[in-house]
Amino acid sequence: MAKFSKEKQPSAINEALASKKKIAEVDASNFKVSFQYIDTSQKFGSAFKDWQKDGLLSKMMETLAGYCRRPLIEQVDKKFTFYGNFPSQDKTMFKYPEHVPKDANWARIHVTGPAIIVGHVIRDTFYVVFLDKTHKFFLTKKARDEK
Repeated sequence: MAKFSKEKQPSAINEALASKKKIAEVDASNFKVSFQYIDTSQKFGSAFKDWQKDGLLSKMMETLAGYCRRPLIEQVDKKFTFYGNFPSQDKTMFKYPEHVPKDANWARIHVTGPAIIVGHVIRDTFYVVFLDKTHKFFLTKKARDEK
């Protein structure tokens, strides 16, 4: 298995936004997905079997398959959102996983209902870190007040 540097790689999204380049000039590669950094150990995170039991695994795979048909930069919308930094402790029920680079560019993909896939982006690749079926990664104001 190839080793990856823990240094932050430039994100196609940030490069495009910062320099206002055309999409085609940034990276024409299609969106890719990696499970290299997945963390199923946290209280509000889930494992594949849990998502399968709840009927979410096939929905997740269909969602990811759809994203992989076009370049990542073209797909930032309400369902695919960048958070940038990891949320502060008062805004999340998750802890920063030790195996994820400290300067990761965090993002999420909405699957269905409150279920989201949380990860970080390096260039044209979305690295899945959490399967969050109750949307506890980035809490709404109402959820923070109830915390």
